[in-house]
Amino acid sequence: MKKSTLIAVGAGMVAVSLVGYVSFKKRQLENLLKQLEFRVSNITGFDLSFKHIAMDLHIQALNPTSEAFYINTGFVKAKILRVYQKKTNKLLAFTNLDTNTIDIPSGGFYAFAPIHIKIPLLTTGELLLNQLVKKSKLQEDFAAQLAFELEITGLGKRTSIKF
Repeated sequence: MKKSTLIAVGAGMVAVSLVGYVSFKKRQLENLLKQLEFRVSNITGFDLSFKHIAMDLHIQALNPTSEAFYINTGFVKAKILRVYQKKTNKLLAFTNLDTNTIDIPSGGFYAFAPIHIKIPLLTTGELLLNQLVKKSKLQEDFAAQLAFELEITGLGKRTSIKF
């Protein structure tokens, strides 16, 4: 066999191995992303005005799997967080995150930076009025009536996770 043929065969084997490894890691990452759980851990900076309701949401991602989830590249990013009203599924607010460094150990959690959102009061007047009439645990009850959607982009794919 010629030396150039041997080099070409070796380079081909390396290329096939790399493609196989990348596709395996991509599938592994997609499966892990599907199993992550997200929750609102706290609401701070709750502010009411005549125009809007403002608050800082503290969101955690929980990893219930036995594998660690570690990303420190620009390939996978948490891009957008959307806030919906649960009853009507109406979009109330959204914010751009652009977070690309995520480290969640097995059985652990990752706390995103607090996300400041403003929800127009006209769209949530009924929701807020119901909470004010009850006068009990305004922040916790208010958060229970909201639904969240986190948009993650990675490896050429866009995934939305609802929680």
